[in-house]
Amino acid sequence: MIIQLNSAVHDDLREALQHYAETAGSQIALDFYEEFQGSADSAASSPLSYRVYLEDPTEIRRVNFRRFPYHFLFRQIDQRTIRILVVRHDHRHPSYGLDRW
Repeated sequence: MIIQLNSAVHDDLREALQHYAETAGSQIALDFYEEFQGSADSAASSPLSYRVYLEDPTEIRRVNFRRFPYHFLFRQIDQRTIRILVVRHDHRHPSYGLDRW
């Protein structure tokens, strides 16, 4: 399965990685990125196994990170592609990134 990233996801990741690098060290930042990659691969492997977060305009699904208080939202574009729309902290305003469809 192909994983596409909304262009703003790069900024989301850069912000989180910078935060962890500055506050907890580069290894924790690397751990965060590896968890993101593993979660994205898992979503691509079985996208329908994740709960629907929002049904309008299309089914948007949510993937929670295990170790970090973050999650991402994605949608399945076709049988071979998912698009990650936003990576956000669990305490961020619920509407953050919802305009990226």
